[in-house]
Amino acid sequence: MQWNTASTVRPQQAELYAAIRRDRRGGISMRELERKHGVMWRTVRKALDSAWSETRKKLPARATALDSYSR
Repeated sequence: MQWNTASTVRPQQAELYAAIRRDRRGGISMRELERKHGVMWRTVRKALDSAWSETRKKLPARATALDSYSR
C-alpha cells in the first residue's frame, strides 16, 4: 500500500487508522509508518492511541456577502 503518489486515492480515515495499527503490530517503526501511509507523526500517534478515528466537527454556516440583499 503506497499512498504517496498523486494518482492514488487516500483511504477513509478509519481505514487508514486500521492499516496503521495493523502495520505497527507487524513490527514497522513509526517513521516507516509515516512514509508508507504519507501522513505526519501526529496522525500515526493518534491512530495508535485510539481505537476509533475522531469525528469531524460540524462548522456553523457562515453568512455570505449577498445575504443582506436576499431579504
